[in-house]
Amino acid sequence: MQITAKSLAGFAIVVFILVVSPYLTDESNLFVLMDVLIAILFATSYNLVLGGAGLLSFGHAAYFGLGAYTVALLQAHLGLPMLVGIALSPIVAGVFALLVALLTVRLSGMYFAMLTLAFAQLIYTVIAEWYSFTGGDNGIPITVPDYFFVTAHYFYLTLGIVVGGVLLLWLIGNSPFGAALHAIRENPQRASFVGLNVKLYQVAAFTISGALSGVAGALSGSLHQMAFPSMLYWTESAQPVLMALAGGIHAFFGPAVGAAIFTVLNFFVASYAGYPLLVFGVVVLVLVMALPEGVVGTFRRWLIRRRDAGSRAAPASRDARP
Repeated sequence: MQITAKSLAGFAIVVFILVVSPYLTDESNLFVLMDVLIAILFATSYNLVLGGAGLLSFGHAAYFGLGAYTVALLQAHLGLPMLVGIALSPIVAGVFALLVALLTVRLSGMYFAMLTLAFAQLIYTVIAEWYSFTGGDNGIPITVPDYFFVTAHYFYLTLGIVVGGVLLLWLIGNSPFGAALHAIRENPQRASFVGLNVKLYQVAAFTISGALSGVAGALSGSLHQMAFPSMLYWTESAQPVLMALAGGIHAFFGPAVGAAIFTVLNFFVASYAGYPLLVFGVVVLVLVMALPEGVVGTFRRWLIRRRDAGSRAAPASRDARP
């Protein structure tokens, strides 16, 4: 998940385009852009577990939904404003992620994946059935300050938080901690032999990932002014998995590209197709089967092959000269 200077420059250009986008497009497109940004943070934070530590979690929707409910419940029961809820969302989601990680990282593979799904469904059931506290399946509305009723204002809040979260994940991925995670992903036994506490690193990665997923959920709930139990349902946990796989789990910006593709595709399919789930399923199947390394991973491999072919052709052309 290393990132090059060219990739960082490209990231800066994309951020600049996003900064000026409120002046270039209308409000409806800004709402789609905000959904894309939130999905990018969700998918990139999830990939710290999948692409970073090599753990397949099927329960990350729980932390996404807990972020939204943090904002809603603090507002409904304590009268705290939306921004306070967003600020506290990584703490709440991170604590739950830590507890789940402590109980699940002892297992690996499909056993770990199914156990994370089981705990996520447990959290979902509590949220959906506790009517006196969470509102049950009716959800809880989130009141947005008047200042953020201006779409551009909430867009800049979302953009700032997402960019900050992505940069934090990049720093983590390129730190000694990130290098240790990659070693654990490639060969846990070898990493243990050289002195790494494999379970401790996995717990830490899972906790950070869950915390930032909670931030994404808090932004999503505030954007749509509602926290629903469906945000925590198991089907929602498939989204970051598919986004990361579609973009490429071994490229840092792979999940971000996958999130953008999936969110925009979902918007247009749901808006214009007669059978949105069928169309979306077919596209996902083709994308994953045709590009097993993801969009970014496949493109990067193509660039490497092209560069290698060029380097081999250069000596051959020099040898052919009289």
